[in-house]
Order: sequence, then structure tokens, then C-alpha cells
Amino acid sequence: MVDLSFRGGMPLRLFWDKGVVLEYGGETLRFDSYRREGFLLVSHAHRDHTGGLRAKGEGRVYLTKPTLALYEAASGRKPQGEVKPVEYGEKFRVGVFQVEAFNSGHIFGSSGFLVEAGGVTVAYTGDLNFTGSLLTEPAQPVECDILVLEATYGSPQYCFPPRSSVYGRIVRWVVEEASKGRLPAFYVYPVGKAQELISLLNRYTRLQVYVHPKIAKVNRAHQAFEVKLEAETLGEAEPKPGEAVLVYPRSSLTYPRPRRVSPALATGWAVRYQWKGLEAFPLSSHADFTQLLEYVKASKPKKVYTCYGFSRIRASAIRRRLGLSAEPLPEGGGFKGF
Repeated sequence: MVDLSFRGGMPLRLFWDKGVVLEYGGETLRFDSYRREGFLLVSHAHRDHTGGLRAKGEGRVYLTKPTLALYEAASGRKPQGEVKPVEYGEKFRVGVFQVEAFNSGHIFGSSGFLVEAGGVTVAYTGDLNFTGSLLTEPAQPVECDILVLEATYGSPQYCFPPRSSVYGRIVRWVVEEASKGRLPAFYVYPVGKAQELISLLNRYTRLQVYVHPKIAKVNRAHQAFEVKLEAETLGEAEPKPGEAVLVYPRSSLTYPRPRRVSPALATGWAVRYQWKGLEAFPLSSHADFTQLLEYVKASKPKKVYTCYGFSRIRASAIRRRLGLSAEPLPEGGGFKGF
């Protein structure tokens, strides 16, 4: 653990420990952590970022109202401990930390957090998308001293086509498969990607959308915030080949498929990979390689730490292309300064 003082203040530590951890003044702030020592900030409702909501702990949890609703709908449970919903742009005190939530553009309700401690500003992006979708605005850049940046698609191999062109490909494929008397079916994350696809299909096709009951629960949580989604629930209504499109959780790929189904994925990994017997569309809720660079430039940090995915490749690209100090977030240790 490296202890350093900035601007004459107390030591501030930033490191990885089952999530991002910021320590200052004897207090601990955790971001999307599976552990609950100290305070917890949760960026969005995907399962790999909400482990701390299932853990016991005394520290208060902060997240947006939509994130809380989507988590409860997807998991079927309430978070452990005391929870404080926050709004974008709201500044709030968390122990010795001054915090502000901002839109990260990843899924509905997702947020990053700008934290001030000891005169130093630290921005944690969580998962981010720097391009808008049918349900989200692009991520909001925030100027900061230190930027903790996700790097899921941080390799130059991952540059996505324009979202509008991917939308067009999806609509054309769905309509073509339906015209053959088949049932096009998407296997996607039940939180976020499913709702984006439903919105797309509602707007640009006349096909009836049918969703798995798990997705129906998440849809209702979106609808509570006036997000318009029209879909029938499988088991309550029977889809007709040629007249319908199905949306399942990706986990359902392991189950036997109904007859006449044409299966598809919608994921950023489709830029590089194909799956036997599956159509695949490069629709991602993350920023790609180029967008991550643009986000860093807009945030004007003095130092960048990368986490998740291609963190080393991403940090190297930031150093070479932007001339900024950048490295993967260390595990269990402090950063080395500006």
C-alpha cells in the first residue's frame, strides 16, 4: 500500500479490492464492490456490479432510483442495509467525501460518481457509453484530477459501427426472418439490452414483441419511470410465427428452442466473434476503443486508472495517443501521484 499526500492533505489511497476502493481520512468509499466495509456506491443494476447489495454491511449504499428499482426487479430481493437513492447532479456528503452522481450512458439509470476528498477530485465512470441509444443519453464527461475508467472494450480491435446502422441491420433481419414464417429471437441481458431492443422493435416494426417473464419484470420497473415498452409475456400469450419477435435472457440459450426460431445475439463482442447457428449484431452498451479516448480527452484528467477488460492495453493507448499518465488500477495498493 502506497501512502501519498496531495496538496498538503492527508494520505489518499485508490486501489482494487473486489471493486474500486477510495480511502481518505480514515474512511472508506467503495464503488461497485462485492465487499461492504465502509460506504458503497453502485453505478448500475447489472449483476456483476451489484454484489455489494447482496452482502451484509453497516455502511450506507448510494445509487440512483432507477438502479434500485431495476436491481429489485431483476434479483427479486431488497438490498442489504440502509439505502439512499440519489439523482444525477445531486451533491451529497458521504462521511469525509463530497460526491456527485452523473449519467454514464450505459443503461437506464446508470451513473458514474465524482468524488472530492482532500482537494483532489476522483471520477469513477462505472460502465459507460459515450454514444446515445433509444433509452439513454451519452455519458457525461466530468473534469477531474483522477479518472477511474472502465476498459471493457479498451482494445483497438473493438470499434463499433454507428448505432443507427446496427439498428437498421437488426430491423431488416427481424422483418426478413418473420417474412419467412419464422420467429426471430434475441438472447440478451435482461436489464438494459433487452429494453433497448424492445424499444427498437416497437418503433420500427409491426411485429408483436414477446418477452421472458424475467424480462417482463424488468420492463415493469422501467415503465414505472415512464419508459414506454410494449411487450407480451411468454406463457401468458402465444406468439405466432411470422407475426412476432421473442426476447429472452441470454442464459436461456442453453435451453431447447421452440420450433421455427431464428436465434440472435446483440453484443459488442460481435465485432470480432461469431457464434455457430446464431446471428450476431455488434450492439453494445459500452463505449468502444475510440469513444473511450474521446471521453478521456473531454474529462481532462491529470491521471487515469483503468479497470475491467483490456485495462493494460487501454492505459498504454492513453499514454501514447493522449500523452497522459495512465496505468491499470493497482490491487490493494495506492496510486503513485500525478
